[in-house]
Amino acid sequence: MTQQTPLGSGFGAARTAMEVISGIDLSGKLAIVTGGASGLGLETTRALLHAGAEVIVPTRSPERARAALRGLSGATVEPMDVFRRASLTP
Repeated sequence: MTQQTPLGSGFGAARTAMEVISGIDLSGKLAIVTGGASGLGLETTRALLHAGAEVIVPTRSPERARAALRGLSGATVEPMDVFRRASLTP
């Protein structure tokens, strides 16, 4: 077993996504966040949008994802089910 050591990033478990991304400009960048409509993924989506990124959220439940992302400008929901190959082709 390999012992883990801190990375020395200055961020600990109590930091929020908004604190971590503070001061970073992601204007013109595109992010794809799987699980981006709930839990930690939703917080990641919010932080990336706040930093100026355009965010695509692939999901099996587009309506539920759109409801969770309502009011977040710059987030796009795309239907995708990795268990159905047909959903992966444009």
